[in-house]
Amino acid sequence: MKKIISTISGALFLLAVSLPITSIAKSAEFFSIGTGGPTGVYFQVGNAICKMVAKIQSAEHGRKKGTAKALRCSAPSTGGSTYNIGQIMQGELQFGVAQSDWQYHAYNGTKPDKVKPFKGLRGVFSAHPEPFQIIARKGSKIKNWDSLKGKKVNIGNPGSGQRGTFEVLMESHGVDTSFFGGTSELTSSEQSGALCDKKIDAFGYTVGVPNAGV
Repeated sequence: MKKIISTISGALFLLAVSLPITSIAKSAEFFSIGTGGPTGVYFQVGNAICKMVAKIQSAEHGRKKGTAKALRCSAPSTGGSTYNIGQIMQGELQFGVAQSDWQYHAYNGTKPDKVKPFKGLRGVFSAHPEPFQIIARKGSKIKNWDSLKGKKVNIGNPGSGQRGTFEVLMESHGVDTSFFGGTSELTSSEQSGALCDKKIDAFGYTVGVPNAGV
């Protein structure tokens, strides 16, 4: 397995400014964090935050009154960055983890085309750097972008930052999916197995290192 690092972004913990943290604490004892695939770093980050939240009592009730009024947090597996941002925009998620470049696009309305800027989106904190990597199967003879021509490549599931980044790269190189020998839309938890089983030759992955998916 070989890695070709192309670009670097960062994972951000996001929320909508229309739903401030103080209102969440006062009006709701339960909130959700959109993450990513179960083998990815986003899922680990979201659930680590929930574990920390579980130890913190609501300031309104205090520690001495037990855990009955503690904030409840869930961090389900989701489609990834752009899915999480979309769900925050619609009010379905209170928080989400996403690539910093897709937060920028959502805030400014630059990607995808004709999407209204979401000026209410805010970054709570930066979690970790994320290199975009092309992971290639040993013996595939893939050494750079041009050598992906005619190969079976996983471009990521719709809604993931991985998919969005791959589409930006295809656009910048002036190609579409016909450039490859075949494309798939596997999730981050499926693509490594497909590579090992020789069902694909390579996949693109924007993810923190190390991680269980590589």
